[in-house]
Amino acid sequence: MPAFTLAPNEQVILMARRHWFFVAIALLKPALLALVPWLVAGALAFFNLSPANEQAAALLFWYFALLFWFLCFCWGVLIWVDWYLDLWILTNQKIIDIQQMGLFKRLVMTYSINNIQGVAVKTGGLLATFFKYGNVEIKIAGQTDAVVFRQIPQTQIVQDKILQAHQEYLKNVSSS
Repeated sequence: MPAFTLAPNEQVILMARRHWFFVAIALLKPALLALVPWLVAGALAFFNLSPANEQAAALLFWYFALLFWFLCFCWGVLIWVDWYLDLWILTNQKIIDIQQMGLFKRLVMTYSINNIQGVAVKTGGLLATFFKYGNVEIKIAGQTDAVVFRQIPQTQIVQDKILQAHQEYLKNVSSS
């Protein structure tokens, strides 16, 4: 079942995800943790405590190392799935905010493009400037909190597309 449906005359203008930099940083944790069995094996060999001398102990050690690597891989897949399924979609009629929360929980919020009151771009820090990412905050009428596209690349382009879509929508509504 799709997370959202489009009206017959509705078109997708923009799809945005968090910047790749954030998934790369998050994937470093399981990748670095996957080095632990090699470090333990190296330390044991250095101190002549290597389980290689005992065949059963060595087999057990590498069995647990494989299990550990599998868990690190699964953690990495979960990080990637969370990044991939967090999505912001701009159409010519609405904004769709899809937030994946864990593996089996998803929050989909839809806002009419007619209710946009303002769009702001926030970029702060050296890394945000260097990698060209930031937050786009959209003030929606009737909402106390702004809709925030977090850590997305090319924030200025996203802001321009949202404002253009809003102007086109208002123009089409007034001419109808």
